[in-house]
Amino acid sequence: MLSEKENVLKLFHHEKPEYLPRFGTGIINNVPVAGYYERPPKSQGGEDWFGCQWTFKPGDPAPVPGPEFILEDVSEWREIVKFPDLDAFDWEEAAKTDRIPVFDRENNALYQMIHNGLFERLHVLMGFENALCALLTDPEEVYELFGAIAEYKCKLVDKLAQYYKPDIICYHDDWGTQRGLFFSPEVWRKLIKPHTKTIVDHVKSKGIIFELHSDGMIKDLVPEVVEDLQVDSIQLMSINDIKELKKITGNKVVYNTFLDMQKYDVLEAAGHLSEEQLRASIRQEVTELAEGGCYIPSFVLVRPDQMKIINDELDSFRKDVYK
Repeated sequence: MLSEKENVLKLFHHEKPEYLPRFGTGIINNVPVAGYYERPPKSQGGEDWFGCQWTFKPGDPAPVPGPEFILEDVSEWREIVKFPDLDAFDWEEAAKTDRIPVFDRENNALYQMIHNGLFERLHVLMGFENALCALLTDPEEVYELFGAIAEYKCKLVDKLAQYYKPDIICYHDDWGTQRGLFFSPEVWRKLIKPHTKTIVDHVKSKGIIFELHSDGMIKDLVPEVVEDLQVDSIQLMSINDIKELKKITGNKVVYNTFLDMQKYDVLEAAGHLSEEQLRASIRQEVTELAEGGCYIPSFVLVRPDQMKIINDELDSFRKDVYK
């Protein structure tokens, strides 16, 4: 039998694994990212290394940008936006802060996050409403700013490849709400897609697996993300109808999919979620999405009391999924 690490890397190379992989065993998500400052240190409140403000409320899963923003008029980005000097940063110390020297590479693949992709960085700089307006009122300036951000991201990838040596980079750029995209597909194609392709190609040129994390209902973009951007994996919410997307994309991409915790929260609030029902629902959901391979379940926004049950149930059947 393949080791857990061998099995999960087989999945991310678009081969059918011997058994269903799971995060935390054979693949470790290196969080919180504290050594470099796409967000404030340890994802708390404060400033990131662009000088952007973030606010954190205890109990929330992550900090949010604001309340003040540094860029009002996107046409002034060249004068106002100060990109971090990555060559002056102490990367050896950053790697120590993020526990890289003691990471168990023999038994685990290193899954490293890069927060704040193109659109995310735009609204961290400008605020969400201003960022959305800029996409429509100043597309040329936004395109140029995205190009500069992409160039910076590629330099960041170089540093991570040298000092962190990840097997997988998970690049974050949320593009949607619960119901649909933040912007039209055409805006995405003109402004975001070209520069995202630059980042994808650069990550893969380093021999690193590229995963796109994008929250929201983005299923209309997935075929292009797979065919044109050629990402290796996509981390999506289950609202995107993963079973149908798998029929379209075949074995060209891995779906790292959040469990449908919204459904379980609603059932619990209505008094209809016993431990037995949670176990049965998790087994059904995971088994259906795992059919044919190209799938790994993701545990995001799962309450600690439910996590123990979900982990126990998953471990009770995942080794038999592909038998």
